[in-house]
Amino acid sequence: MKKKILFLQPLHEKLSYYGIRRRFIFPYGLAYLSTILLDNDYEVEIFDAHAEQLSKEKVMEKLKGKEFDILGISAFSTQYNAVKIISKFVKEELGKKVIIGGPLGTYNHSLTLERCCVDAVVLGEAEKNILDLLRYLDNPEKLIKVRGIAFKKDGKIVKTEEQEYIQNLDLLPKPAYHMFDMKRYLAGELFETRYVQLNKQKKYLNKKIMTVFTSRGCPYSCRFCSRNYRGARFMSINRVINELKYFKEKYNIDGVHFSDELFIFSQERMEEFVNKLRPLNLFWSAQARVNLINEKIMKIIKDGGCTGIGLGIESGSQKILNNMAKMITVSQIEKVMKAAKKVNLGVKVQLIFGYPGEDEQTIQETIGMFKRIDHPGKRFNLITPIPGSPLYDECIEKGIITDEDKYLIGLEKSFGKDKVQINFTQWSDDELTKKMKETEKIIKENYFSRNLGRFMRWKLFKLQRLIKGKFNGLKLRIKPLLSS
Repeated sequence: MKKKILFLQPLHEKLSYYGIRRRFIFPYGLAYLSTILLDNDYEVEIFDAHAEQLSKEKVMEKLKGKEFDILGISAFSTQYNAVKIISKFVKEELGKKVIIGGPLGTYNHSLTLERCCVDAVVLGEAEKNILDLLRYLDNPEKLIKVRGIAFKKDGKIVKTEEQEYIQNLDLLPKPAYHMFDMKRYLAGELFETRYVQLNKQKKYLNKKIMTVFTSRGCPYSCRFCSRNYRGARFMSINRVINELKYFKEKYNIDGVHFSDELFIFSQERMEEFVNKLRPLNLFWSAQARVNLINEKIMKIIKDGGCTGIGLGIESGSQKILNNMAKMITVSQIEKVMKAAKKVNLGVKVQLIFGYPGEDEQTIQETIGMFKRIDHPGKRFNLITPIPGSPLYDECIEKGIITDEDKYLIGLEKSFGKDKVQINFTQWSDDELTKKMKETEKIIKENYFSRNLGRFMRWKLFKLQRLIKGKFNGLKLRIKPLLSS
């Protein structure tokens, strides 16, 4: 008799600007695994507590009323505390087996097995080993032959032989979309230049936007980045287009945001993609790199429905870029940003503040760069070492992080917010956050000081977004009360 598997994605504690999340990335990993298990006669249930915005306490309460044999939790390192609390409840109160997958399992398997009530951890991709893992979960002698997992045997952690990646992503099964409340995932947001294209960008707001992944990994190795996979593998364009056709026909989507770590990397691939995408009449946005994109590629993708690209600029200081092993130059950044303005393609810049080596000079270099490219910038993200990144490993080796359990618990609510986890600068924590805010302000003031019209349009746009965000947040809070 096959067992029933309950897949859980815990809540990401970080809230949106308006105090409540309205957009959720579809959990493709759980959807692929669900298809595999259903095809092999398992019973499967999905519990996306993040999409439902349920706290750990509410999750545990709901778990009491669910029937299952094994709980499979997909988690990032920032969800370690949720895994720790929920797994303890499931083992001690419900007496069920627990397995962990995702980046947390991949990069923190020892800590997870030592500090959480977990029976096994998947290291990397689970599509190839999930069936054997479930089949031998109660048999340690056979479990040790399952590649790409870790578990405890006789009180000691056993890490099995590394599992090879799925090289051909086209072989992945069709995700089990029918098991999800898809309307929760159809409110994504596209990259856009809101400051200078306010009137044009309004038509892209409040549309059905699906988030899609078409690759795994990234060919670059930035020191601050925690990549889910080594190297990079990409689906064929035909596989991608067939997926988009399904969304268009089944859910009548208006656009798509490609959440790949790197989507735009060659002119040849983009030409093939936009030519095959045109009949679907979809607009889209995706991530690029300043050393892999140029004016010609920008024209191709803009003509093919691209509303904007994301660029990991990170800093306007070459010293900082070199420290990050970013493999780009300030001159490349300036050239690409000026080309985007010429083509009138939106750019969402991604920035990091406080990286090792940050000082007054690097700050001024960043301010100067934004002034030269005539761009308003965006809010900075304080550098936070994450498991799986070379920077995190360095912090462990140098004794900067001495208690991983405490550190990961602290990430639960601080990651992505203006809270200093590790200070790599000569300033105090308060001075660091103050300098970050001051830098953001100066960059914006430099931009708006040259055009009053820009400033007024931006203020109007922000006001409209604030009012709408507050209104939608209120609706989401009232809805459960009305249905109870």
